[in-house]
Amino acid sequence: MPTAFRHDSITLHSGMKEEDFEKFMAKELLPFFSEQYKGPTRTSVADLKGQSLFKSARGPGGYLWVTEWEGSPESVGGASIEHARMIAIGATAVMLKKLEAFGARKKEKVFRMLVSVEVTTNT
Repeated sequence: MPTAFRHDSITLHSGMKEEDFEKFMAKELLPFFSEQYKGPTRTSVADLKGQSLFKSARGPGGYLWVTEWEGSPESVGGASIEHARMIAIGATAVMLKKLEAFGARKKEKVFRMLVSVEVTTNT
């Protein structure tokens, strides 16, 4: 099965505290997605394999939420990732609304993995 990476760029609304947003992501959103989209399940189209949250080094308020999926890039697109399962997960919309209260998400970018190389370190 192919691997797809989804990038969601998030810019916090003015007045939002970075520490509150980071806490929400770490304690609520990331665990929710890890639980709801793990797989395989009977309704899987794509299964979540990993997530990371990155903070912009250029200034405050910019974040990148990266998710790794086992499945086609087409199945992990859309504002609510509605094609990752054959049936809708209603709580996803609620969780993404909470995210939108903190900041604005730009249209996602989805990438297909073509080649992967592991780099060894000098020990």
